[in-house]
Amino acid sequence: MTRIVLAGIELPADLQWTDEFTAWKVGQQVRTSLTGALIVQESARQAGRPITLQTSRDGTAYVGPVNLPVLRALQANEGETRVAPLELIVPAHNGGERTFQVRWRRADGPAIEAEPIRFAVPALDPDYFSITLRLMTV
Repeated sequence: MTRIVLAGIELPADLQWTDEFTAWKVGQQVRTSLTGALIVQESARQAGRPITLQTSRDGTAYVGPVNLPVLRALQANEGETRVAPLELIVPAHNGGERTFQVRWRRADGPAIEAEPIRFAVPALDPDYFSITLRLMTV
């Protein structure tokens, strides 16, 4: 089954995971000492893998847009302070599903960005939005 589910919220299965193949397992901190020497520290990361899911544009059509009720459910979830991580289910490349324990990633900008595909006031339930979701594994 091909689907993306975040904390029980069903998302379009064709959202693009933009940083899926970005290297993340080695963390690096670079600073300069008082003498001017460069100090580089590297270590293996056990968590913190970025997961950015977003609507993509294929020519003139949007792929993976969400409607207003789904966007509101995501915003309500993001607005809650939580101790336990969220569960994210994404399709695996060879079929099946992969599950990640995630949190909202707010350090790289807003955790959720949304733009209406067609602007109208007021926004109605059947209206669609282009979204970007920023998450990280824990």
